[in-house]
Amino acid sequence: MNIEIMQALITIIAVLVFTTILYKAMPYRELSATKPGFVFFPKYKHRVAKPDSDFHVEEVMSSLGFRKKESLNGITMYSRGSVLGDISIKLIKVNVTFTPMNDGSLEYTVEPAWVVAFDTGDHWLFSKELGDKLLSESDTSSDN
Repeated sequence: MNIEIMQALITIIAVLVFTTILYKAMPYRELSATKPGFVFFPKYKHRVAKPDSDFHVEEVMSSLGFRKKESLNGITMYSRGSVLGDISIKLIKVNVTFTPMNDGSLEYTVEPAWVVAFDTGDHWLFSKELGDKLLSESDTSSDN
């Protein structure tokens, strides 16, 4: 193999590793009230009122095509999609993690399973709709 090709491959791999580490180390952004136009490395977090039972969260996540991956010490992780999917929020692998907070709220984080360089609003919209759906589920359960 040509030395220039080898150097190019090593450079590409190094850039991918560096970008992945940088992305994973970056903090989550608070979900803003308005849809952003363009965001680099989208990872969002948001808090909602904690539903009366975990069943409501599972029901919402199931309706969105998510499967529970893990639940440990109150923290529950869900995922859907495929790493080999395209760039659509509906097809890429997305991880959602729920963490109950001491103030009675439920914080959730939304992030692609692998690096996504930018968001034109799809990830924000999904994160917002998830919060709205969790709130409507919570409101419905408290009405009964």
